[in-house]
Amino acid sequence: MINLLSFSLCLLAFNGFAVAKNGHFKAIFNKRLDDVKRKQFLVLAWISILLSFSVCIFTQSGYGALQFFGFSGLSVLLVMTFNNFFVKLAKPFLIINFILLVISALYLALTLY
Repeated sequence: MINLLSFSLCLLAFNGFAVAKNGHFKAIFNKRLDDVKRKQFLVLAWISILLSFSVCIFTQSGYGALQFFGFSGLSVLLVMTFNNFFVKLAKPFLIINFILLVISALYLALTLY
């Protein structure tokens, strides 16, 4: 389940980077992106990618970096596919990603106690 947490964090990060672009935001949400929201998306994305990297390194030690780069590559592929080819499904994909992140974090928190 820890791998699902780090993968969903990585996926959320690259979704945040993509949504921070004006063209992708307008295609997904049919609105213009203001500068404050763009900066918030970028900060969320950087925090999420750093958390994903740290979770991979702390749980897998030496293989964590390799696992992180694998998760990053798969995340970029999924985000690129949904934002370029399946634009109507990009919003549900973002919601499913967030739900997956919350479920994996709650499961991890409950198993630790």
